[in-house]
Amino acid sequence: MKKFNLSIKEKKIVYAVAVLFLIVIGYYTYTCLTTKVCEVDIINKLVRHDVTITAPFGAVVAEVADTRSSRELGLSGRTGLHINEGMLFIFDVPGKYGFWMKDMLFPIDIVWINQNGIIVKGEENLSPSSYPSTFINDSDASYVLELAAGSIERYGLYLGSKVKISQ
Repeated sequence: MKKFNLSIKEKKIVYAVAVLFLIVIGYYTYTCLTTKVCEVDIINKLVRHDVTITAPFGAVVAEVADTRSSRELGLSGRTGLHINEGMLFIFDVPGKYGFWMKDMLFPIDIVWINQNGIIVKGEENLSPSSYPSTFINDSDASYVLELAAGSIERYGLYLGSKVKISQ
């Protein structure tokens, strides 16, 4: 086995590079865990969680977006959703929340849900070409669910319908 003999200067450089590497990794890890936007799909799956939303005509598994960064990113840049998948945006306080189709690559349905699980608004088959139009609820909502286009009808997610969100 070959042994490396480094000078003191070379050892200091290796040490400085190692410390810098650890700082960068530490910052990335901290940012990833706090924002839940990690830029690597495998890591995103580890820091985010899914919930099951039981609707009148079936259930959907939704990825949770519950930080400002994860809500801002939403489904942007993704190529699609499976028929039984969605993204659930969870807000700290009930309110009016506007959504648009910026950087979207496929059409979706959007459903606003109040804190009691009652649907207060739904928008169907929103096209990426609708950007920069904004879609917003009239009644306060605590959750917004984005689904593949056609899901409102498929799952019976109409105004006044009730859903159950299970962790």
